[in-house]
Amino acid sequence: MTKITKAVIVLDQASGALRLDENDRPVGLDLFPDVIRLASRTGIVGLDITLAVPGLMGADFAGDADSFAVPPGLRIVPLPPLEYGDGADLGSLSGGDEATALVAADRRLRGEAAAAGLVPVPHPALLPMLAAGARPIGVRVTGDRATLERLVRQGDAVPMWFQPVPEPQSPDWALIALLSPARLIDAVLAGLGVQPLDYDPMTQDLFWSRTEGDAAELSAALAKRKVLYAERGQILIAMRPEESAEAFHVHGAHGHSEYLAPDPGLLRTGASDSVDFEAPKVGELPQILEAVKIHPKLRKAILYLRPACSTVTPCYVDDLHRYTGVTALDTQGPIASRHTAHPDNKRVENQLMRDLRAMGYCPTRHDFTHAGATHSNIIADLPGMGRFRIKPKILERYRKILREPLPRPLRPFLDELSQMMPELGFAPDALAELPERVVRIEIERVLKLRPWYPWWKLKCPLPGFGAKIIIVGAHLDSTAGFDSGYNAATDAAPGQDDNGSGVAAVLSMARWFASLQGRLTHTVRFCFFNAEESGLVGSKAYAAHLKAMGAPVHGVVCTDMMGYNSDAELLFEVHAGYTDPAVRDLSDPLATKLAAAAAEYGALGPAQIYRGTSWSGAPDRDVYDGAINRSDHAAFHQQGWGAVLASEDFFANLASEPSSDPNPNYHRQSDQVVDTAYARNITCAVARMVALMAV
Repeated sequence: MTKITKAVIVLDQASGALRLDENDRPVGLDLFPDVIRLASRTGIVGLDITLAVPGLMGADFAGDADSFAVPPGLRIVPLPPLEYGDGADLGSLSGGDEATALVAADRRLRGEAAAAGLVPVPHPALLPMLAAGARPIGVRVTGDRATLERLVRQGDAVPMWFQPVPEPQSPDWALIALLSPARLIDAVLAGLGVQPLDYDPMTQDLFWSRTEGDAAELSAALAKRKVLYAERGQILIAMRPEESAEAFHVHGAHGHSEYLAPDPGLLRTGASDSVDFEAPKVGELPQILEAVKIHPKLRKAILYLRPACSTVTPCYVDDLHRYTGVTALDTQGPIASRHTAHPDNKRVENQLMRDLRAMGYCPTRHDFTHAGATHSNIIADLPGMGRFRIKPKILERYRKILREPLPRPLRPFLDELSQMMPELGFAPDALAELPERVVRIEIERVLKLRPWYPWWKLKCPLPGFGAKIIIVGAHLDSTAGFDSGYNAATDAAPGQDDNGSGVAAVLSMARWFASLQGRLTHTVRFCFFNAEESGLVGSKAYAAHLKAMGAPVHGVVCTDMMGYNSDAELLFEVHAGYTDPAVRDLSDPLATKLAAAAAEYGALGPAQIYRGTSWSGAPDRDVYDGAINRSDHAAFHQQGWGAVLASEDFFANLASEPSSDPNPNYHRQSDQVVDTAYARNITCAVARMVALMAV
């Protein structure tokens, strides 16, 4: 393969995120550490790297791209919002040099890049390999965990999936990754099991697809598609640039697909819960900080707080009906579908933003691209108070400086910080020649402004230092893919249970938690994930983003399909199981807390806690968990965080229990039935659990 000499990295979920202020104006960039390291090594790697930022061209800047706080050697090029189908525009990025790579997470964009004569690359971490003239090879490698981790640490290896092999009693792990030819040889020499995957990793994406559905339909689907690898319950396939997630959809398979994205941080340890500033006494705090105290009576009140469920969920039914097409969502009237291919999906994103603002939150979008479209996860924080915080007047001054026209008074401000913290050692003459982007990097380092909360928004309250993040999530999209002839772009998919029930639950909790502003130690983050039905795409992108940015995630609870109940048993499920026992052990205490909170309310049947490490072995819940890797909590499991899923009684029950109560309307247009009293009671149990964790 010809060595690449230039690379254009399109800013997306594989490289970072654009900072937007409260008026949606670009004010900066947050790049992943891997991209920053790559930019600092351009001379060593031998690449000319440009960062192309969609949405900057013609934007109302509060500054200019050259002032963004990114490494000095990285050139930034504004792009208009991405539109597909015009490969000639992409070709112009190469400047006539055929050895130019275009790096993008979206396979459709990579397909168009290839057609325009560029070298398509799915992740920036592959650039050093390509600059050396090597082409990445998709492989499944098996062996002991330590050897596989060492293989990845050696470089020229980008993991996509890493879990224990499914064979019973086997100690081995399986790694699906993109390796250089040299690293592939190292794997063979290390005695690892190596199976190359016959697909083009530059233009295609990998998906696990479930195989529990109709046998005849599965047989017909397999006859038209190459199977790269198969194991019990799922097959590994590749999607071409022009294909959607529905290109291989087997009716009846719960949690039908899982997208595998290149992720250099997948095997890395998550952020610690350590506090950024350590000071044993308030008097020893740096001058830029002040202590935060929550009155003990407030803490005690929350510990004993168990409000009536009607207090926590008064708008549950209204929210459910608005987001499932029963009543008007917005001025355009009711929606028909929340599927990512349907135009109503964007209306849902926008209305969630409006609803959260009306509650007093400062919601943000986490954008990601997939299969030719840009989607958003919608995020809102109730900031935790932590132990101490930056003095508001200091932070407010810096945020206002960023709104001022160039040249901005950044150097005097950094000099003031140096006087407050002499150990910084900055003198005015030392700052004279520094470009603005370097000064911004220093200020943000000193103030410890972290990219996993929107500190740059003037109206957003911010968490204190020591505040961890508790994620409360639900996926916002829907599908009716089990109906014959379903067209995702035009047909209805009301999805009341899947997952209008979860969306209404998270909205209910966001409303109630707003009353606890200033009373909680830890941040409660409300997340509405998009494209779950396309392979957990949105939650995987967001979990990888948090991991790359070092976010202190304390725990995750997701609500998915929590509204169908056709009997009087009122059983519900809590899924803590995962293939990695260590991650399962982090999740199990969360499940126990949720079960205890539900028992306190006393309105539900016993919680069925799934602690298994396999999706076979039903109905033994200590062995089996049918929801492993099949809902948004899985994205956080895969990053090494404790996470649970609250859902209805879907999977097989023990012989000593009433029969299970799965929703017969799953992934059908008939998904229009929810027991709202049942769903509200599960919502209240989750709210109680989260409040106790956040105190």
